[in-house]
Amino acid sequence: MEYSTTQQRIAAIGHQPALKKSTFVIALAIFGVFSVLAGMISLATWITLSSGAAMPGLADAMLIDAVYEFILGALIFASSRAFAKGKMLSVWIYAASILLDSLYNIVTGYPLNYVFVGFGLLLIWQILRFRGRLDLA
Repeated sequence: MEYSTTQQRIAAIGHQPALKKSTFVIALAIFGVFSVLAGMISLATWITLSSGAAMPGLADAMLIDAVYEFILGALIFASSRAFAKGKMLSVWIYAASILLDSLYNIVTGYPLNYVFVGFGLLLIWQILRFRGRLDLA
């Protein structure tokens, strides 16, 4: 009995890459875009509140939020760029953004962003788990 056609199909399926580096890069870039958009919204709110000067304390908080969101977005974009170049540094940069987000939320009294933390830890775990397949150095 000859299994040549079955073996060829199994071999073709076995050689397909299970993970694509571009998927991780796109996921990080999307998170970076959302963070920068949040920063833009905070900046626009700060401009609106500071022009009326009705609530200067709230305006100052919005400016701090805007700066924080821009820094967080920059960290995530830097992580995405390092990951696209195949550098293991991307994991450390992304972990720093998760740590910065958690510390900022604790200091300001906001609730922790469990979606960001959960997705981030999942992403880091997957990157470390499949480091060899993703060609990270």
